[in-house]
Amino acid sequence: MKLLRFFTLFLLFFINTANAATRLSEKDYDRLVDFGYNKLNAYPDDYSGVKAYWYTLEEQLALKPKFLALLTQEMQLDGKVIINTHVYNSRHHVFASRDAKCGNENKKLFDILKKCEDLKMPIIEDEDISIDDFARTIIDHCNETKTKNLKTQSGKLLNISQEKKCSIKYINFTRYHFANVLKKSVDESPPKKNNINLDNFKKECEDLGFKPKTEKFGECVLRLVESSKR
Repeated sequence: MKLLRFFTLFLLFFINTANAATRLSEKDYDRLVDFGYNKLNAYPDDYSGVKAYWYTLEEQLALKPKFLALLTQEMQLDGKVIINTHVYNSRHHVFASRDAKCGNENKKLFDILKKCEDLKMPIIEDEDISIDDFARTIIDHCNETKTKNLKTQSGKLLNISQEKKCSIKYINFTRYHFANVLKKSVDESPPKKNNINLDNFKKECEDLGFKPKTEKFGECVLRLVESSKR
């Protein structure tokens, strides 16, 4: 009986571990659509003088991301109140500089002078990104970034205004309650080793002279996060 119980616990542990390591792929397309994920998505950003890059869900899945999140946000579109949905991919660097989003990562003179046609998120590795860190990042980006001059693929301007706070509906196929993460950050009990509060790190980086929403600012925050985990 003890042997059977041990085998059952081992099997459950193995299954959970295997599921945790499973990345999304094209095979998950239909299931994600059933959950309400957008078939076509553009990130919140300032698209003044540049085209928005519209990602298909197939393209998002082709990156085999660790996490794919569906966020909801109340806003006005052409004067009408709607609940919009955003898809966020853990392999997209949403806080990258505008140059990086334009593909000018080499910092060469001719690259910087080259006209940016499409604003596209740089690809990053997401192996070391935890679900809570991912949740904080996408909530911050969704809430802090005001969408400007966004046009459809056919060129129609989308007049977006009165954007409210964003909420995470799903991460992959699971409902994600961001309130639990916020509670950890403001818990009055002694801080745990792995308890991360990005707001403190952001303030430290601002005090050091880094400008928010810049590439250097993002690197500063990431370094502080990594240091706190050691």
